[in-house]
Amino acid sequence: MVVLDPEEIAAKYTMKDLRPIAKKYGIPTRCVKKIDIVRQLPPEALEELEKKV
Repeated sequence: MVVLDPEEIAAKYTMKDLRPIAKKYGIPTRCVKKIDIVRQLPPEALEELEKKV
């Protein structure tokens, strides 16, 4: 698996894609930039995101 840096992940996905996964892992999504959400996601959340899209 190729690991992307947070900037690439943020550019690849929309907030609509990130919001449900962030909520599942307890990461707040209100008034937060997309890059900050991506940086807080654990590795298993990123793998789940890759499988989803």
